[in-house]
Amino acid sequence: MAVAGAAALVLGAAQPASAAPRVTLAVAAPTSGTTVHDTTELRFTGSNLATVRVYRLAHLVATATVNADGTAATAQVDTTAFRDGPVVLSALAWGRGSPLPRATAVLLVRVDNAATDQHPAGYRLVYGDEFGGSRLDRDKWCTRYMYDGGTESAAEQATIDPSCLGRDPVTGTTLGTLDTLGGNGTAPGQEAQVYRDVNADGKRMHTVQDGYLSLHATATRLDQPYLRYESAMIRSKREFLPTEQHPLYLTTRVRLPDVVGSWPAFWLAGGYGDGHVRPPWPPEIDILEAPYNKGGNGADVLWTAVQTYYDHDEFPNGPPQGPVRTTYAHPSFDGNAFHADSSIRSRWIEVAAEWTPTSVCWYLDGLKLACKDYRWVANAGPQDTTPATLLLNLAVGGPWAGADGVDATKFPMTYDIDHVRVYRK
Repeated sequence: MAVAGAAALVLGAAQPASAAPRVTLAVAAPTSGTTVHDTTELRFTGSNLATVRVYRLAHLVATATVNADGTAATAQVDTTAFRDGPVVLSALAWGRGSPLPRATAVLLVRVDNAATDQHPAGYRLVYGDEFGGSRLDRDKWCTRYMYDGGTESAAEQATIDPSCLGRDPVTGTTLGTLDTLGGNGTAPGQEAQVYRDVNADGKRMHTVQDGYLSLHATATRLDQPYLRYESAMIRSKREFLPTEQHPLYLTTRVRLPDVVGSWPAFWLAGGYGDGHVRPPWPPEIDILEAPYNKGGNGADVLWTAVQTYYDHDEFPNGPPQGPVRTTYAHPSFDGNAFHADSSIRSRWIEVAAEWTPTSVCWYLDGLKLACKDYRWVANAGPQDTTPATLLLNLAVGGPWAGADGVDATKFPMTYDIDHVRVYRK
C-alpha cells in the first residue's frame, strides 16, 4: 500500500537510535479484521510517542490524542467517508523533536455502514444528521429551548437565529430563548448550568470533528451562586409526530461523560406546531436520561420516561393522555431505569425509541428495555397538542444529577453525538 511503503522508506532515513529515543507503535484495538461503522475509536500503545496520524491511502483521516508519557494514543475515525468493505488504515508515529515519522502500524478493518443502527424492517430514513464537516448545521438545529425567558440579556437574545424563534399566539412575545431549566439564578433550580454557543472564555460549546458533534460543559461561572456552569444543547427545527399508518423510530449514537454530576439527555417535547398555541408541556418522552451520582444513579444506569400532568378537577377520569401502562419490561428495567451489566459511559452506545400514537418502546444497542402505553397529548387536551421537537443536552448538577455534588476536577467535559436519525414506517 502506498502509505505503508512510503513509511518504510521514511523510517529507513530516520535518525539512528543513538540520536533519539526509540519510537514504537502498535494497534491495541480494534483487532485486525473487525467490522466497524460510524465513528470508530482506534487505540494504540507504544513508546516515546509525540504525534500519531492515521491515513487511508495517502489521505489523513485522523490525528490521535497522545497521553502525557507517550505510551498510548487514541484516534477517532469517521468511517462514513469510506465505502463498505475492507479498508486498510496506516498509522504513523513521530517522536518528540523528530521531523520524520519513526514508527508505523497497519490495521485492516471491514466497514459496514449499511447496518449501523437497529431500526426495524420496513422503516425508511426521513431525517438525520451524521455531523460531518467542521460546524454544527444551523439549518437543522437551534441551541436554546423553544420557551421564552432565561438569563441572557436582550442584546444576547437578539443574536439568536430568527428561525429558532416562535411567537406567543396571544401576546406576540418572542419564544425560543430560554437557556436553562435551572431558574433565573437567584435560587436553586433543577440544574446548575446555562446553555451558550460560546462560553465566558471564548470557547465554542458546539464542535464537530471526526464525524461527531461534541456538546461541551465548562466550569466557567463558579463565581455564581447557583448557575455555576456553561454547557450546550441542540433542538431540532423540524418537528415530528407519528400516525397509526406511519410510526416513527428515533435513534442516536452517543458517548456519555464519565463525570459525577453530569446529566446528558435525548428527549422529545412539544414544539411550535402551527403557532396557534405556545409549546405545551407535557407531553414529553425521555429516550435517554443519564444523571450520574453515587446514590442509585451510577455509571450503568439509563433512565427513560413519559411525562403526564393534569388537574384532577378538570379531568376527574384521568389525564387527556389516558392511562400510562407498562406492557413490557426487561428483567433489568425497574420501572423507569435500566441497569446495564457494566458502565454505559465513555463508550459509544445506541439509544432509540419506537413511537406510535398509543405507545413507546425503548432500546439500548438493539436490546428492548421497556414498552409503555402512552398518548402524545398536551395537558390542556388534543386541541393544544403540537408535534415534538428533538432535544439533546448536557445538563450539570441540580438536586438529581448533583445529589453528590459535581466533580469539577473532570471539567471541561463533553457529551459526544455521532448521529441522530428519524425513521418512518
